[in-house]
Amino acid sequence: MGKINKKFEYIYDDLRIKIENRTFLPEDKLPSESELIEQYGVSRYMARKALEQLETDGLICRFQGKGCFVRTLAAPMPYISNSRQILLIASRAEHFYFLKSINGIEQALQDTGYTLTIKLSNYNPKAEASLLKEAFQNDYAGILLFPSDSAHIYTNQFLYRYIEANRIPCIFMGNRIPFLNIPSVITDDYMGGKLAAEYLIRKGHTSFVSIMNSEEYSGCMRYAGFTEALNYSSAPVTFESVLWFSHNEKESIFSADDSRILELAKKTTSFFCFNDSAAVNLYQLLTQSGCRVPEDISIIGFDDSYLCETNPVKLTSLHQDPTHIGYTAARNLLRIIDDPSFEGSMVFQPYLVERDSVCSILP
Repeated sequence: MGKINKKFEYIYDDLRIKIENRTFLPEDKLPSESELIEQYGVSRYMARKALEQLETDGLICRFQGKGCFVRTLAAPMPYISNSRQILLIASRAEHFYFLKSINGIEQALQDTGYTLTIKLSNYNPKAEASLLKEAFQNDYAGILLFPSDSAHIYTNQFLYRYIEANRIPCIFMGNRIPFLNIPSVITDDYMGGKLAAEYLIRKGHTSFVSIMNSEEYSGCMRYAGFTEALNYSSAPVTFESVLWFSHNEKESIFSADDSRILELAKKTTSFFCFNDSAAVNLYQLLTQSGCRVPEDISIIGFDDSYLCETNPVKLTSLHQDPTHIGYTAARNLLRIIDDPSFEGSMVFQPYLVERDSVCSILP
């Protein structure tokens, strides 16, 4: 029975996503039962069940003798809520970025009559999905969301589309997700990556390694900006000059048992890290192995957090202000609640704060 359910869910999810991402447009005809049987390798019962569920969900219309067609949806009704509660779904609470963001949100909500409810996804897309489904069943005035797997744009796409379709006041924080009309309040991560590369180039560096988070869209954009600046300068960029890590790997990748970083350190003079936490872990690994920072290896972080000042060698880092991001996101969400036509997005520009972790190797 479990295998049957999985086959049904696969067909249903695949067709639903194609409707939501407009591969199938309103009034387009869907494949027939026979075509679905051939395409997905399933029984007629499974194909019919998937189409029936799409019809039940209001996504398609079935016409006897003609087939199934994507339904033309009416304009969504305005979202109406009598709640004075704002829901924040954060990835984790103990990280300084989220703590400062929460501080900014609370400042923005002060004396407005709105209260903040905080729930944690712990970077788990399934946990985020459960929290969003729970939120849809409750009466929240609006949602502030740190998306948990923003680099993979189809993670929880159906739930994000539900937010769009029902015009639920919502703002993404820290990361945006392409192809969605949900506003976001973020740092210009692409520009941050460019600034890091340009600074290293000015210091005479010609070999580069970046260590980036593979699960966050911000990591992809920081790397994209970094490599663009290198390409325009004709600096050498090779495949091994990036090392991606997931949230589950953020400890093990900096372990002496994992030789990848130390091998890369033999080929480069500089590292650009996803954030200051990664930069500190890198510093500890390199110095324990006998490398000197910045004499042998230069390091740039991202965040301009307290870690930059507490590290034995103070870290050069890209500045972003999570308190201001939280404040702006909350204020913009309140404006959307009052005026659904308000766009709500904001992009803040980072800037480089120079400290002691990068040295010049100019002749």
